Amino acid sequence: MFRRPTFAALLLALGLSACTTVAPNTLSPQETANLRFTSMEVRVPPEAAIRWSAAEDDYLRARGLSQTDPALTATPEARAHLRDLAAGRLKRALERAVAQRPEGTRPVRLVATINRVDIPSAAQRVLIGGHPSVQADIAVVDARSGALLTTYRGAIGTRPAGQGAVALVDAVMVAAGADDQFDRAANDYADGFQRWLAPR
Repeated sequence: MFRRPTFAALLLALGLSACTTVAPNTLSPQETANLRFTSMEVRVPPEAAIRWSAAEDDYLRARGLSQTDPALTATPEARAHLRDLAAGRLKRALERAVAQRPEGTRPVRLVATINRVDIPSAAQRVLIGGHPSVQADIAVVDARSGALLTTYRGAIGTRPAGQGAVALVDAVMVAAGADDQFDRAANDYADGFQRWLAPR
């Protein structure tokens, strides 16, 4: 469904294009190399900003609801659905990323909190531009004591997406089975986390 992009969405897209500062890993290289991930939780608080029109459209279609009434995607049920979907998709990306690193001996758990999701629609990218992005923080917690060891904070995962007329071609490719906009951003975020964990 094509929705009119708002001025707020334009400001958000411009804001996300600015450079971000990621908090450094406070563990030593030896401590980082010794981590062994035993569990992962991805949380999305109700106040998290989620703009993801493709997922909203899928939600409405699956329930046979009108796609022209924006109030239907603002209900508690609809917002909870989007939060659960975002959490599951980011968790999958993070699990892929951390599975690629050698395991240490110190058991830790990861608690990721999604703060913002912005997946611009094809219409928005045609008219004003924008790229998919996911912002989250990850706490690395000692599995035995519950102590916070370090936090991956301030990172934004984003990937270039088709702009202008190319956005329509990109939307057709996604509909045909190509990786979608959220996965592109989530995988970029997860890859950044993996690099942050690499011992230096």
